[in-house]
Amino acid sequence: MHSHTNCSDGVLTPTQLVEKAARHGFRALAITDHDTTAAHHDLEKLGEHPDVKVYTGIELSCYEHGKEVHILGYFVDKNSDELREYEVAKRGERSDRARMMVEKLNGLRVPITYAEVEDVAGTAPVGRPHIASVLVRRGVVGTIQKAFDVYLDTGKPAYEPRSVFTIKEATSLIARIGGVSVIAHPARTFMDPRLFLALVASGIDGIEVFHPSHWPVTREYYRMLAIQHGLLITGGSDFHGTRDYDEKNFGTFGATQEMFDAAHTRSLQRRVHGH
Repeated sequence: MHSHTNCSDGVLTPTQLVEKAARHGFRALAITDHDTTAAHHDLEKLGEHPDVKVYTGIELSCYEHGKEVHILGYFVDKNSDELREYEVAKRGERSDRARMMVEKLNGLRVPITYAEVEDVAGTAPVGRPHIASVLVRRGVVGTIQKAFDVYLDTGKPAYEPRSVFTIKEATSLIARIGGVSVIAHPARTFMDPRLFLALVASGIDGIEVFHPSHWPVTREYYRMLAIQHGLLITGGSDFHGTRDYDEKNFGTFGATQEMFDAAHTRSLQRRVHGH
């Protein structure tokens, strides 16, 4: 229930990702590219895959109180005018932010250009992983993770904060376009799990319990939290294809049919009741 294509910062085309899922024996797959549903529009032209049911998803980028939080939206109406406006606005913001980070890198005497970043991104909205890829290409760092650790992560010298877009705004948008919202990899964002409790009132429908960044004790904590608050439980590998651990995680972290069905049912109820 969490995967990425080259429509954002993954390496595989939407078709290649679905075919990979089929080879792994998946029955269902949610593609959740960052701030875009382009992959789903591409797949729509090809028709349904005979073995893998692809569910519409998106990963919205939130920023508030100096913290980045990602919200997964499932079963959203990809043809919604409101969603399209959001995607266009976010694409522009991403471009502006990337330009500023390149300028900061230049100020650190790292000689890369925005044109190089655009070349790596192709038709996808520009993001930090594309800048990281250029840094690896240029030999500035050895890996994409190292690029984040040294230059691009929060608090690092080339980091540029996002514009404010709150979790409440994200969950409200997802609800208005018929979807359900799930907090992505919460343990990566909330080092103190107790801080997560404040999010329960923000309109989230579920928690991504099963994720490669969650240790077993962390998964159990969030699983119990979801049960206590009547929230959906989801999981996914967060596959990008850019990291050495992506391959072994693909198919290892996922969701049961029951998890998919529970999320889908809540989405259908929301559409019927209009909220």
